[in-house]
Amino acid sequence: MPGTSALPIGVDIGQRHIKAVQLKGSPGRWSISAAGAILRENPDAQADRTDALQLRNLLATGGFKGRKIILAVPGKHLLTGIMELPPRNSGAPLGQLARNELSRLHRCEPDSFEMACWDLPDPARAGGLTYVMAAGCEHQYANSLVDTIESEGLEVAALDIRASAISRACGPMLDGVSGIVAVLDLGWSRAHLVLLHQDVIVYERKLTKCGIGAVVESLSRELKLHRQRAEALLMETGLSSPASNVGSEQRQGVSSASETYCRTLVEEMRIPLSYLGNQYPDALPETLLIVGSAATIPGVEKQLDSLLDFHVRTVRPGDVVTCTSDIDERFGPSIIAAAGLGQFSVRATSEQL
Repeated sequence: MPGTSALPIGVDIGQRHIKAVQLKGSPGRWSISAAGAILRENPDAQADRTDALQLRNLLATGGFKGRKIILAVPGKHLLTGIMELPPRNSGAPLGQLARNELSRLHRCEPDSFEMACWDLPDPARAGGLTYVMAAGCEHQYANSLVDTIESEGLEVAALDIRASAISRACGPMLDGVSGIVAVLDLGWSRAHLVLLHQDVIVYERKLTKCGIGAVVESLSRELKLHRQRAEALLMETGLSSPASNVGSEQRQGVSSASETYCRTLVEEMRIPLSYLGNQYPDALPETLLIVGSAATIPGVEKQLDSLLDFHVRTVRPGDVVTCTSDIDERFGPSIIAAAGLGQFSVRATSEQL
């Protein structure tokens, strides 16, 4: 893969899949020039040289150009915190204070991690203080991750914050929205909730009880099915009318599991939304965007929409960038994070680690 002037490739290494997206164009006129996904040989494990080799092969055969990539810091290695700092006009070293506070929250040395931080909109009772959200990644892990991926001839141009990548990709869906926007990333072991106000990430939370993998395992036990068959049934049937070859017992089991899953998601979101309501009482939840591999379970969007007091919409690639119908159909919401990583700019220092 010779070096080119092409944009870096957004690479999303999830628990089960590696997804990659390369864009062309510019902000507001992005289009997908290449996209691909591959099942990891060692699912659920930390990224290793096997993943690096799989990624290199995916990029070499998938129409991608160049070897520069943008990676997201895995959630369990991301240090985050919301903090109250002195007024910005006080002359206090806010950056260092934020670093010290983040180190205290996560019990690590202040100089042991790279950090990004951004100001939050003033809450109702700001009291003249500066409210900041910070995110960091320890150097030891970052160096290990970069060395592992670059062992196969790739070049990691930057590490990004996954929540930032997803919200960046969903930017075209936020035009004209004045209230709170919730983005729900539905993954295998957990869901990830990101809340935005005034186009700024103001809260993020891992919903550990909301991984679709637990639903699959439960269905596999209850219906006495192989896990792969249970997963296929869930993704094909969900809460919608099933195919004719699905028995009534299986239909009822899948529908019940899907409905319980949606109710659990809503329940897990109540505390974050309540917190945000206290912080910004004049801004009401307006939209929920759902992304991730499990976002295409039939009926989930409709069920969440019926359980919530605001609009729910599944985000597909074609909603936010220009792409072929084949890419939109094959990958759907699963590549939204990778598309956001592909929009990363090394000049976007407020979001860069």
